Order: sequence, then C-alpha cells, then structure tokens
Amino acid sequence: MNMKFVPFIIFGVAFVALVAWLVARGRARAAARVRALGAMGFVPVPSEAAELSEAVAQHENNSEFNYRVREPMRASVGGKPVWFYVKERSSHESVVSAHELRFPLRRPSKDGVVLFYKPSALASGTSATLIGNLATAGFDSQPDDLTGIEIPADRRKGNLIGVLGPAHSSLYDLMDAGTLAALEPVGDFGALVVICRDEWCSVASSSTRADVDVSRLFPIVEGLVAS
Repeated sequence: MNMKFVPFIIFGVAFVALVAWLVARGRARAAARVRALGAMGFVPVPSEAAELSEAVAQHENNSEFNYRVREPMRASVGGKPVWFYVKERSSHESVVSAHELRFPLRRPSKDGVVLFYKPSALASGTSATLIGNLATAGFDSQPDDLTGIEIPADRRKGNLIGVLGPAHSSLYDLMDAGTLAALEPVGDFGALVVICRDEWCSVASSSTRADVDVSRLFPIVEGLVAS
C-alpha cells in the first residue's frame, strides 16, 4: 500500500463511521419518540397522510411551496383529534422537514396568524428583537395573505418575538390572552412556530434536526383543546 493514501483511507473510514452513528442515533431518537407518543395515546395513521397533506397546504397558504405529511400519528382529546407528524415543505430548490402537532382551537377570529417564539434561555433584548424582525421580514416561506404586525406592549418581555397576521390587524383580535399565556413556554420545548387558521392550529419545530419535547408540548395542546 502506498503510505501517502493512508490519511485519506483513515478519513474515509472515520467519515463512514460518523454517518453510520448519526443514522443510528436518528433512528433511536425516532423510535423513542414513537414510544413516547404511544404512551400519550397516539396511534399511527398512515392512511391519513394524503388528507393531512392537503389540510396542511391550506393551513400554510403559501403558493411558493408544496407540502407533504409523513409518519402521521393521531390521539384524541375530549373526542377531538390531535395529530403529530413530519411536515415536509419543498420547492424546486430545497426540502425542509419539521415535527408538528396539529389541533383544533377556539379563537376570536378565523383569520390566519403566525407566532414566532424563542426559548427562555435567550433573553429579551436586541438579539431576540433582531431574530423576530428577521422571522417576519417577508420571506417566501410565509403565508401569502399575512404580513408582520406589532407585538402588544404587554407581550414584549416574554418569549413571543414575532407575529404575522392580516394587514392592520391586532394580535388580540386573532388570539385571546389565555391562549397566548398557555403558548408562552413552547420555545423551551423545541417548538418555535405556531400557525393558526380557521379552527386549526399547529405547533412546529424549526426542523427535524431540532429536538422536540413532545411530552412537555402535548399537555399544553391538551389544555388548549379542552378549553
């Protein structure tokens, strides 16, 4: 063997081992998540994936992307359905996947609204404000009919850092104070985006690479569905 190739061979073996470890870790996390969801009453419903994909596309209302639901699971809260699934958002350039909980919610309005949350570990201030401004800056990943609206003064010290809604609307016309209070900690559990439209809401991670603590999120969702 030509010794000059040894470093490249070692690097190749190490790279393959790293990929194998990442795949194994991803599968272990997915299996643990399915077990946790099962303990909370979720059951796999693969036959509902196509219908959910259409519902998610209407919910997102974004003409720039296609949406697909994978690995759907469903639970019942007071006779009402709650789903957990992987949501894929794709364009001709990329595919982004995220974990999402979808549930029914009573609101003051059927208009769309998107809420962006930070974890409590990120203090309110310049950095959080900048992230919120970027999140609501009008990117093509946002719903076609919504734009950035003001966060009410009494919500600016919390974890809510950005809001999209119909032009000239007020957040309290779209969400009641009790619901906003219940959603305040979702960023601490890996859910950074809440989307509501008509009688449905979703709580989603930024991507499937981010850990989502379903065991902490589901009780919040249960409380909102039951209210």
